[in-house]
Amino acid sequence: MDKDRRTFLELSSELTGYSPIDLEGTGLVDEYRKLVEYEVGKNVTDLLYQTARSVLDKKSGEERDRTMHINIMASAILWPICQNLVVLWYRGQWSSMSSIWYKYYARVSPPSKVAPGKTFVPSTQSYTQQLCYKAAGAHPPGANPTGFGTWGLDPVFGDFAKHNRKRQ
Repeated sequence: MDKDRRTFLELSSELTGYSPIDLEGTGLVDEYRKLVEYEVGKNVTDLLYQTARSVLDKKSGEERDRTMHINIMASAILWPICQNLVVLWYRGQWSSMSSIWYKYYARVSPPSKVAPGKTFVPSTQSYTQQLCYKAAGAHPPGANPTGFGTWGLDPVFGDFAKHNRKRQ
């Protein structure tokens, strides 16, 4: 695995709370990486990966959290990208950066594919693999059907799972 792909995957894991293996399981790592790189340009992508490595090189805990807060979350350049990356993983949609961000931070012209500030779903797989449904123990409407009559069953996640085990 190339260094930038590993960095993208580990940063995505850090931001979403899902393991790299879970994110790989969506089949979207390469698609999302290409999308981010296209949307923000080479210079900002290089800055993002370099800064992410400085965070990811720290051991988990306070030092890593502090480095994340200082180097990424406080950055007017990087934090909007990371916010959009979280939304991309959890909701399966990307909001292109604002025209002000492109002008003052990225110092590149916005990509011509999507107007600045507009939201789009990059692929059908983005919709079906969004993490918000996985976090809720559910499926996106119209995708991955659970079968006839399953709406009448108790949920099998969270507190309900413990309750259902006790009843059996």
